[in-house]
Amino acid sequence: MRALVTGATGFVGSHLAARLLDEGFSVRCLVRPTSSLANLEGLDVETSVGSLEEGDTLPAALCDVDYVFHAAALTRARTREEYFAVNADGTGRLIEASLRCKSRPRRFVYVSSLAAVGPNPAEKPLDETAAPHPIDWYGQSKLAGERIVLEKSDELDVTIVRPPAVYGPGDTNFLPLLRTARKYRFVPIIGKPSKQVSFVYAADLAEGIFLAASSPGAAGQTYFVGSSTHEMRQVVEAVSLALGMRLRALPIPTLLAKLAGELGEIKWTLTGRSQIISRRKVRDLLQDRWTCSWKKAIDELGYRPGYTLAEGMKQTAQWYIRHGWM
Repeated sequence: MRALVTGATGFVGSHLAARLLDEGFSVRCLVRPTSSLANLEGLDVETSVGSLEEGDTLPAALCDVDYVFHAAALTRARTREEYFAVNADGTGRLIEASLRCKSRPRRFVYVSSLAAVGPNPAEKPLDETAAPHPIDWYGQSKLAGERIVLEKSDELDVTIVRPPAVYGPGDTNFLPLLRTARKYRFVPIIGKPSKQVSFVYAADLAEGIFLAASSPGAAGQTYFVGSSTHEMRQVVEAVSLALGMRLRALPIPTLLAKLAGELGEIKWTLTGRSQIISRRKVRDLLQDRWTCSWKKAIDELGYRPGYTLAEGMKQTAQWYIRHGWM
């Protein structure tokens, strides 16, 4: 079996490529001319140079593939147009190119996000029947990508996977949190310590995506794929165990958090470099719940999370230390 993975040079895509190789797939990765291939080191993959913005580069990447795993996405941008150009328009170009293939892929799997649905207004975790209410341009662009994919479900087998907060070896988003915790012995918390967040460990997500592609009954379906749901005080406990030290939670006042987000925007403007702490990120962190249920994936795909938050955080911290990131 041959698979095309977009976004394979990134965090989620590289874990997915490794999982597919373990399953015996031949893996081709769509990479930009300027992309770093560091995350693909040691993986026996083929690369095809191209981008979602340039439709004429896609047919070569799609030639003779049995499965398309679309994990590429723009997660940090300054404007709505930037998000939609990649996450919606780019997705449209990829699926149209897939339809034009002489031999169409057996399955097109779109890796979306819980952000496409938005934060949870109720205690019960969101499931796939929840009406989407994304609160920012990123979520709106991912939802637009979902709809573009589903519009082609009569012509091509498609499946959508929505992960919540993803973490694991190679992730840069959780790195500042663990660095701060290790250096200062506290975990900063934006929002209420009681707020709830669903997480998915990268290896669990890769497994869920693979199952979504290989299950015949998953065609035309959407699945949340997660590992566990926790209050922030439990996250502090997991990070404490991962680092082997006693840590305290440090709640950040809302006004100070918003100021940090504005300063991130200013730094972004001055340097041209995207910032982890931004206006959008702070708005997301101030929500009371980002929670979902992956019961449908368990029931229909046979998905089983393999990592608790404590186990996953320990693996992540050890990877950071081994690779000199922390």
